[in-house]
Amino acid sequence: MPDNSTLEEQIAKLTEMISHHQSVEVSLRESRDIYNTILQRSFAAIYVVQDGKFCHVNIKAAANSGYTTEELIGMKADSIVHPEDKADVLRQSRAMLRGESTTPYAFRILTKQGDVRWIMETVSAITYGGYPAILGNSTDITAHRQAIERLQNSENLYRTIFETTLAATIIIEEDTTISLVNSEFTKMSGYSQEEWEGKKSWTEFVIPEDMERMKIHHHLRRIDRKAAPRHYEFGFIDSQRRIRNVILMVDMIPQTNKSVASFIDITDHKQAVERLEESENLYRTIFENTGTATMIVEEDMTISLANTEFETLSGAPKIYWENKRKWTELFNRNDLNKMIHYHQQRRINPEVSPRNYQCTLIDKQGSKKIILLSVAIIPGSQKSVISLTDITEQKHIEEALQKREQEIQQKSHNLEEMNTTLKVLLKQREADKQELEEKVIYNVRDLVLPYLNKLKASHLNPRDAAIVNVMEANLINITSSFLHSLSSKYINLTPKEIQVANLIKEGKTSKEIADIMSVCQGAISLHRDHIRKKMGLNNKKINLNTYLSTLT
Repeated sequence: MPDNSTLEEQIAKLTEMISHHQSVEVSLRESRDIYNTILQRSFAAIYVVQDGKFCHVNIKAAANSGYTTEELIGMKADSIVHPEDKADVLRQSRAMLRGESTTPYAFRILTKQGDVRWIMETVSAITYGGYPAILGNSTDITAHRQAIERLQNSENLYRTIFETTLAATIIIEEDTTISLVNSEFTKMSGYSQEEWEGKKSWTEFVIPEDMERMKIHHHLRRIDRKAAPRHYEFGFIDSQRRIRNVILMVDMIPQTNKSVASFIDITDHKQAVERLEESENLYRTIFENTGTATMIVEEDMTISLANTEFETLSGAPKIYWENKRKWTELFNRNDLNKMIHYHQQRRINPEVSPRNYQCTLIDKQGSKKIILLSVAIIPGSQKSVISLTDITEQKHIEEALQKREQEIQQKSHNLEEMNTTLKVLLKQREADKQELEEKVIYNVRDLVLPYLNKLKASHLNPRDAAIVNVMEANLINITSSFLHSLSSKYINLTPKEIQVANLIKEGKTSKEIADIMSVCQGAISLHRDHIRKKMGLNNKKINLNTYLSTLT
């Protein structure tokens, strides 16, 4: 049909068409710019997977994986998924693509650097380049997962502490109801957990005489936690209506109106203290009236208690000595080193130092006295009780007759000191040896084997993997008794023969051993013959692997 419009009209229409076309191109360009901006600046990782491989990824996806965008393109999408999570990721992604699930799922990936990261992902089916593809959208939730794990670990830790603490412990609500109890509290009270939690008040186990005071503390504590005492004693009534003496330790749980209270039954302790006081009075009477100069010495050599006979022997009253001065002021300088040594050794091993020996005492008037000293550690303490008998007159009478005997005794005494020192050195040597062995075991197991495990998890060729396995086995054997047995029983084995013997014990064939040691198979056979000969196995029908396995 002919166009009857004028030339001006046709030019106007053409101009309008060109303008419209240009507007469409601008819109398309703007759409592409918006798309690229969203894709590259999104906080989420966005990627397109086609035929199982990444064909398009944004910067965030590359950052999450540790690879560059260029490295990811063409890479199999499941190659960065943690091996333990691959099956689950495949199952959940298929369910989402089929519309059976709309819930994002979490899994682990391995970054290029070998780090483990947690990812939350959703997927949907799209068309890319005219072919079916999968659009993935994910977020790195590693920090969130780690926070949850820390919270769970913390909760488990405090719940375990609450339940396993030796103290009876409860959680108290503002209205005095007991909301939580541990097993120690059920033992103390005689009631079960079900009978307490959410049903009973703490007022049910308090004796009437302490009730009003404790109620005031309860209310004051919720106004100002410092207004009420945290520790005090009260009478506790158990299910059998028995009254126990209990120490209460209570404090508010921060940011709540709840309090946590722990109880320690001190009934037996108080009874023991009363018996101890009776016993102490008895022994103090004996101590004062024993007829021998006696003192109690602390670990730091301070005299903490002295009797009347000691006052007479030392030439100074008790008040001069007790908790003020050390026993070293009393004795001749020639005896001090020996006596201080005995004092120190006795607190390490009471059997090492002699209980009875002689020394020279110089009283406060400067008179020298020969003393027979008897000393023993007070059980369960670092204190010692020392009795001192003045044998000066007897010693003067015996001195001439015993001179030669004293020389012999002195030599014997010196030998005893040397023997004591030798025992200490031998014990120290054994302790040093054990400490060294423990350090070697620790270093191998905690500082070497974990890195071998990482190396094993990497992609190694069969030969390298075999060598790593052998290294791991050898390191484990270092901490076992096999190599010690092998080297101690067959000292004439060369290092190469010990290495071959160890590999034979691990079940390696001659060919495998030759590959590992980079020698020919004939050399391994020669080593085998030498090992059998040195172990006395020639002409015996004994399998070398079986025999070596018995050396543990």
